Amino acid sequence: MDTTLFLAQIWGPIVLALGLGIFLSRAHYARIYRNLENEPLAILVFALFGIAFGIVQVMTHNVWGTLPQIIVTLFGWGLLLKGFMLALMPRFAEGLGDWVADSKLIYVGGGFMLIVGAYLTWFGFLG
Repeated sequence: MDTTLFLAQIWGPIVLALGLGIFLSRAHYARIYRNLENEPLAILVFALFGIAFGIVQVMTHNVWGTLPQIIVTLFGWGLLLKGFMLALMPRFAEGLGDWVADSKLIYVGGGFMLIVGAYLTWFGFLG
């Protein structure tokens, strides 16, 4: 199986579900984020997993050809960068998260996630 197809089948439904969740249960996601702020160990664990899985994905899929390849590659790099940000600058990441959670940008992000998640799901399973 092609690596892009495989990763699209993983990322697509995850991103699609999160995008839908933001629109259907915004308060729930905000509450999860607010509770997570009070758990520094959880943030460290997320940082370590983000770095580890980001490295794995970037090492196995760093392809900048077609649109699906670019999107999947960007998810890997994004995961890696988010992991490093959480590990090295947790207060900055927390402030950025507060700003997004409190603004209307969460709906923009949710819409973007719906579109990209639907596209990757379609590509991974039907394309």
